[in-house]
Amino acid sequence: MSEYTSCHWLQHGLSFENDHIEMCCLCCHKGGGRLYIKENYNGKGIKWEDIFNLKEKFIQDNKNGIVDPRCEGCFNLVNKNWEEEKPYINYIHFNHWTHCNSDCIYCYTSWDKANYQKKPHYKVLPMIKELFKKKLFRPGGEITFAGGEPTILDEFEDLVNFLLKNGADRITVHSSGIKYSKAIEKGIKEQKLSVCLSADSGTREMFKTVKRVDKFDKFWENAKKYAKAQLESDDKKFVETKFILIPDVNTNKSEIDKWFQLSLEAGIKSIVIDIENDYCRDLRVKNKEKPKYLADLGSYIIEKAKELELNLVDYNNFRYLISEYNLM
Repeated sequence: MSEYTSCHWLQHGLSFENDHIEMCCLCCHKGGGRLYIKENYNGKGIKWEDIFNLKEKFIQDNKNGIVDPRCEGCFNLVNKNWEEEKPYINYIHFNHWTHCNSDCIYCYTSWDKANYQKKPHYKVLPMIKELFKKKLFRPGGEITFAGGEPTILDEFEDLVNFLLKNGADRITVHSSGIKYSKAIEKGIKEQKLSVCLSADSGTREMFKTVKRVDKFDKFWENAKKYAKAQLESDDKKFVETKFILIPDVNTNKSEIDKWFQLSLEAGIKSIVIDIENDYCRDLRVKNKEKPKYLADLGSYIIEKAKELELNLVDYNNFRYLISEYNLM
C-alpha cells in the first residue's frame, strides 16, 4: 500500500456522459471537475486498457503530490493508504443527458431541450459486457443511472437485467418516476437495486412548475408501486423520493411538509435532499457562502426526517451546506 491523496472515483470509477467519458460526474466543488477519459465518445473507439493507462497517469501524479486542480475542494479526496492491486472498476455512472420525459427548470438541458432530445444516445451495453467478461468489475461495486431519464432509453431494461444477472448488487437508478420499469421492480425485489424518484414538490401545482409536465398523479402512483415491491421488513430503503431545493421556487416548509406526507403515504422510508446545482455553482464562482435561510431550512428538514423516522440521504450540494453550517 502507498499513502497519498486520491479518491475512489479516480482510482476505480468512470462516468459515461452524453458525448464523452469522465473519471466522475462531480462538478459542484471549487475545481469544477471534468477529468476527461475520452472526449467525443460515441460508444466506440476506446479500450479498457487505454482507460486504465490514463487512470495510472493521474494516480502517479497524486503519488507525487500533484493533485489535479480540477479536483480541488472535492469531498471525495482522501489522504490514506491506497491499495496497490491490478486495475479494476468499482464505480460506474451512466449520465447520458439526452432523452427525458420531463423538462425540469433546474436541468442544464432546459435552455435547449429540443436539441438535447434529438441527440443520439450511444449504446453502453456492449462495453459493459466486455468489462464483465474480462472480470474487470469488482463484486460489490456501485453502479448509478442518472442524467436525463434512464427508463426511456432503448437498452435500459436489457442493461439492468444483465447487471442483475451478473453479480451487480449495488445499483441506483435516478428517475423522473413517470415511466414504470419492470427491471427496476425486479432489482428492488432482489434487494440489489435502489430507485431515487425526483419529486421536487409536494403539490400538483409545484410539480408542474418545476417539471413542466402534468404527471403528478402518475409519479405518486409509480412511487407506491415501487415501494410495494420492497420486501416486508423494517429496512425499506430501496425506494427514495428526492427533493431538490430551488431557491425562491420550492424552498418553503409547506411544500416540503406535503412532500414528506406524500412520501409516507406511498410507503417510502428513505428521502434524498439536494440543492440546485447551477445556483450553488454561481455562489462558488462568486466566492459566496450559501445563505442562512437555506441552512435554517436544512436544519428543519433534518429534524423533520428524524421525527418521522425517515432515512435521510444528503446529496452533493446539501452535503456542502451541512458542512458549511455544521448542521449535523
